[in-house]
Order: sequence, then structure tokens, then C-alpha cells
Amino acid sequence: MGVQTSSAILPQPIAGFWRFVPWLSRIALVPPAIVLAAITQRFFNNPAQAITGTTLHTPEAFTDVRVVGALTMTLFVMLITFLFAAKRLWLGHVEAIALMGLALATRIFGFLHDGTTLAMGNQRRITLGEIVFLTLNVLALVLDRLRARHDGGKP
Repeated sequence: MGVQTSSAILPQPIAGFWRFVPWLSRIALVPPAIVLAAITQRFFNNPAQAITGTTLHTPEAFTDVRVVGALTMTLFVMLITFLFAAKRLWLGHVEAIALMGLALATRIFGFLHDGTTLAMGNQRRITLGEIVFLTLNVLALVLDRLRARHDGGKP
């Protein structure tokens, strides 16, 4: 009677730094989620002052401004959904990168074409925030993908 042995390849637990990457990744998504929640709240609760420099004169204008709040609420809900879904965390970073990257590109376009400057209002603070959130989420996405590769493709 022969005895054969076989070696089972058991998945290795994620060790060291890679174990913390999903949590660091989630932390990078929190600031954009807070910003989206604040924007949504402003558009719903105070549409008359939601957009700097505009005056709303009709009930239709107030409703239309609140609809913009619905768009930011949609982005917020998607971001929160990705934040809590381990296998879809990377999609949250893609959303945040797209949002912050396009907002920053639009802001720069405005600087070049509208005469807006960093010295006006809170442009410097907003622009800096967009740059920081964009950078954090790019780094978090890269780390998340490297962790997945390190773990054999598992998210």
C-alpha cells in the first residue's frame, strides 16, 4: 500500500503593509465623500446661495438648482457604495479621480477663459483641495492594484 502525499497550495494571508492598503484606500475616499455630501446639502437646503454670484428669481430656478444637488447626491451614493464594497473599492477611486480631475480641468479652463484667479474668493482653497484629493486617490488606486497583484489578483 503506497502512501502518496500531495501539497495543497493554501492562500497566504496578506501580511505587512499590504494588509493595511484597503483601509488606507478607504481613507482616501472619505474627503471626496464629505465634499459631495456638503455640496448636496448646500444645493438642497440653500439653493439661493448654492452657486456664488447668481440670483434665483423663479420657483423653477430653485428647482433646477436642486436638481444639480441630485447629481451630486448620486455621485455621493455611488462613492459610499464603492467605499463599503471590498471588490469594488477601486471603482470608488476611479470615480473620485474622474470627478476631481474633471473639476480641476474645468477650473483651469475657467481661469484661462473667464478671468477667474486663485486670489478670488475661495478659489485657492478649492483648487488645492482638488489637487490633494486627486493625488491621494491616484496613489490609493495604484496601491490597491499593486496589492491585488501581490495577493494573486484578489481584490
